[in-house]
Amino acid sequence: MKMTEYQNHLRTYTQPVVVDVWAPWCMPCRVTRPILKRLAQEYQGRVALWEVNAEEHPDLLRELRIYGIPTLIAYRDGQEVTRQLGAKSEAELRSLFQHLAEGKTPPRLQPLERLLRIVIALVLVGLVWFGVGGWPLLVLAGLIFFSAVYDRCPIWKAVTSWVRDVTAKRSTRRTP
Repeated sequence: MKMTEYQNHLRTYTQPVVVDVWAPWCMPCRVTRPILKRLAQEYQGRVALWEVNAEEHPDLLRELRIYGIPTLIAYRDGQEVTRQLGAKSEAELRSLFQHLAEGKTPPRLQPLERLLRIVIALVLVGLVWFGVGGWPLLVLAGLIFFSAVYDRCPIWKAVTSWVRDVTAKRSTRRTP
């Protein structure tokens, strides 16, 4: 499958799509595939599941910038809304399908992961406070903290949606 064929197929689809990039030899893929298939049946007509075998479509993986499997990419109206790498629990996968079926944007971070990032950032700030590290450690703490909250930041959402719109317009001008 070529990238243009993939994108055209996505644009014509009326329901949200979860693309599962997997390989037969991938153990985490073997764990999540039955769960994904069950959820696809449960959400049939509201969320579609597409499966892409990484071994059969290496060019598509390169163009989609997929560097590890399993990778899930969720699309709505032909636009990527989230991307998840690695095996996920059934609860996380169900949450993804539920959010897409309800027309909501799936959360990018799970609450525990968000909390862990905030705690790490605070520990780094504490180290700087007690004189263990300098400004580079403080910058790192800021970046880690931002990675915990960026998906809830209205300015970040506005800027990224503007960039997405601009790049989408630019790519449609190039398409013959």
